[in-house]
Amino acid sequence: MTRQELQRLTSLPADELADLLREELSSFLEDEVLAILANRSITPQIIGRIAQTPRLTSFHSVRLRLVAHRQTPQAHAVKLVHYLYWIDLLRLSVDVQIAPAVRRAIDTQLLIRVEKVTLGEKISAARRCSGALIGVFLFDPSPRVFEALLLNNRLREDDLLRLLASDRPTADQLRLLAADIRWSNRYAIRKSLVLHPTTPRATAASQLRYLSRRDLLEIHSNPRTSVYLRRCIERTLGE
Repeated sequence: MTRQELQRLTSLPADELADLLREELSSFLEDEVLAILANRSITPQIIGRIAQTPRLTSFHSVRLRLVAHRQTPQAHAVKLVHYLYWIDLLRLSVDVQIAPAVRRAIDTQLLIRVEKVTLGEKISAARRCSGALIGVFLFDPSPRVFEALLLNNRLREDDLLRLLASDRPTADQLRLLAADIRWSNRYAIRKSLVLHPTTPRATAASQLRYLSRRDLLEIHSNPRTSVYLRRCIERTLGE
């Protein structure tokens, strides 16, 4: 089919599009289906017919377009999610134009597959993933994954405080967090870094000058506070 003919498919009225599919659906090629899916007059009924034609959904590009299309009936979109690649799922998971039910199905697939992807894929994903994967990458042992996650615009202070309230952060993660320009000036994070037993003592001590006198006294009186940190607090209070 020529470029002009493909362009015509993108602009046919809905009734003509429906008639065309009734007559020629079984013979359509990949580029023709994509042109039809780009038609602004397309209806959920027409998309449903395409989604129910195995020969057409065998094309990866068609599956991807069907999942991403706002007019695709949710049952079809959710089913096709299972046949997409990791990189497709990652991109679609943060697309707010996609229906919430479909995005939940996408997140489920990402969580199922995350343990099988490479370190490089995890690092790349951490920079731009949705909240579902943020919850996983927070506790990933690789400092490179955590470093990438700190660049993610969807990461929230509450996510980091949840990590700091657990016994799972590594010393490397805590150093990275303390050095991060975006997050290191948050008071709750500074205090949590000082309180966490895994925080390297030099890193914890560097946060003391930002804490209130009340919090310093509270930390000083805590029996779990190390002798080193107590001496640092005493010097800070003295100053």
